[in-house]
Amino acid sequence: MIITDRPLESPTSEYDILDSPRKDAGDKNTDTPRRRHLPTVSGNEEEGTKVKLEWENVSYVISKDKDEINILKSVSGTANPGELLVLMGSSGAGKTTLLNVLSGRLQNTGEAKIYGTITANGTNIKDFNFEYYSAYVTQEDILLPFLTPRESMLFSSKLRLPGTHEQHAERVEKILNDLKLMKVADNIVGNAMKKGLSGGERKRVCIGMELISEPLILILDEPTSGLDSFTAEIVIDLLIEQARKGRTIISTIHQPSSNVFNKFDKLVLLSEGHIVYQGRAKDSRKYFSKIGYKCPRLMNPADYYMRLLHVVDRKHPTQEETETIETLVSSYNSKLENENENPELSEELTPLENRHISKPSGSFKQFWVLLRRSWINSRRNPLYSWILYIEYLGIAILVDILFPNLGTDYESVYSRTIIQFLSMFIVSFYSAQNAALVFPSETPLFLKETKQRLYGVFPYNMAKSIAETPTQLLALIFYCLMIYWTVGCNNTDASKFWIFVLGLVLMQWSSAGIGYIIGSMCKTEHLAIAITPLFLTPLEMYTGVVTNVESYPKSFFWIQYLSPMRFDIEGLCINEYTDLHMDCKTCTNCYRCDPLNDMKFTGEIWLCFIYVVLLGIGYRFIGFLILWKKASKSRA
Repeated sequence: MIITDRPLESPTSEYDILDSPRKDAGDKNTDTPRRRHLPTVSGNEEEGTKVKLEWENVSYVISKDKDEINILKSVSGTANPGELLVLMGSSGAGKTTLLNVLSGRLQNTGEAKIYGTITANGTNIKDFNFEYYSAYVTQEDILLPFLTPRESMLFSSKLRLPGTHEQHAERVEKILNDLKLMKVADNIVGNAMKKGLSGGERKRVCIGMELISEPLILILDEPTSGLDSFTAEIVIDLLIEQARKGRTIISTIHQPSSNVFNKFDKLVLLSEGHIVYQGRAKDSRKYFSKIGYKCPRLMNPADYYMRLLHVVDRKHPTQEETETIETLVSSYNSKLENENENPELSEELTPLENRHISKPSGSFKQFWVLLRRSWINSRRNPLYSWILYIEYLGIAILVDILFPNLGTDYESVYSRTIIQFLSMFIVSFYSAQNAALVFPSETPLFLKETKQRLYGVFPYNMAKSIAETPTQLLALIFYCLMIYWTVGCNNTDASKFWIFVLGLVLMQWSSAGIGYIIGSMCKTEHLAIAITPLFLTPLEMYTGVVTNVESYPKSFFWIQYLSPMRFDIEGLCINEYTDLHMDCKTCTNCYRCDPLNDMKFTGEIWLCFIYVVLLGIGYRFIGFLILWKKASKSRA
């Protein structure tokens, strides 16, 4: 498409390139969490701090294969306090890019550059902590599925702000009431497994979690996406209520109904990176009719504009599409020139202070809040509660049926070894898979909250590790009680049983570390399920039970030293066969009478278990590094 545009110049020219990352003036430490002291948003428009956001000649350019792709083309505009400003345009028009540039979510990189100037109350947003005054609501509803709206907001408040439990609870109750969520405040959010809140209610909870910090600027990406027209209207009404309190509300909306469209205060229409209309939404019909594009009387203006601005193939636009966009851009530029000749007077707003963002709580308090949140979410999750017990119950019953009475003759050696291996295998598989499923489902929330610097990676990792332990530990002990004496394992003294339990507990803990690595790398739960066996199978094969240690290929001999299963099964077998009276002691050099020597298990139980713990620590540390790297990228 050929549209006349001002050429992009270097950052030192008339375009100011936006710095990335932003830093406070004179403050070297930018890796800081949310603020401690909040600006006041008054219900009266004449009182309290207000923010007017302006952007001038903003361009977003991506350099790829020596070509430059202009996503935004020198756009300018204003978002006023007390108004709901809506960005609209067809897919690829640049509305989401503009929203992310204004919110600071997009930064300069090697391939992408942002040009232009963005100011808040006349101050360049590069010169102060813009996040102090703003909040961003993503298009996806990022919530823990088994928490209630009240709990979600309460934990969010405790992570963001200082104060007593009563102060946090009071703040949450006010927001629940403002967002009309009191009737569902104690219902779980829900997911595909368990029905919970409706789409509109989940969206309001997401908005409420951002309102906790009382932002002066609220930026939303497609808040009505996936909602029916009635529910979408409710969400828009709530945003308008927040705007009337003095907040500056900026949102993208894809295809609103006519009722929703008529509620917009200000409308910005984009097409192919250009702004083609900016002004009162109710005046848009008159404007387009004046330049030759009259919206049919009974047609939704939003639908008409989307059809008018739509380009089927932006790489090869038709002549009609090119002429339409050129006419719209030219008409809008002419309108801007006329307005500049008679500038409107606006109220003088207070310059924003460069406030430092202080830490609301230390790592220890973050850990306790996250531990409590993770424990509640895990306890209510059927996948980590009764389903886990059913799995262990089914396996225990199967083991009892297959091995009703082992006996003490040489024929029992094979069965005893299989029971140790099978128990270790079941525990390692269930533990790794359950751990691998935890992070993919919570990764979006983790990245969002670490980007907001609500907590560190270490408190989160520790909280998740501990919160998942009690349920799995009880299920494991339940399994051990069901099989140990029933099948006739070594019970020469009581310590044998508890060493057996300890070995499986350590295996469970260490395998969870492998699961955390898998979960940290995978973006979806389906991928985590598929990859888990690929990680575990080689480690299970190099245990010394499937094949003798001495028969390992030399080129792959090192794998056994990465396998916690290898050392755990050795400790379990030493515990089982030590002091066990066998009925075939009269024969000499019988491998069935000395299974430990046959499997080359000649170590000490305590040393084997130490190796299991060390490998578990190593795997968990690797998982921590992967999460830390993801968090660092989200903060960049």
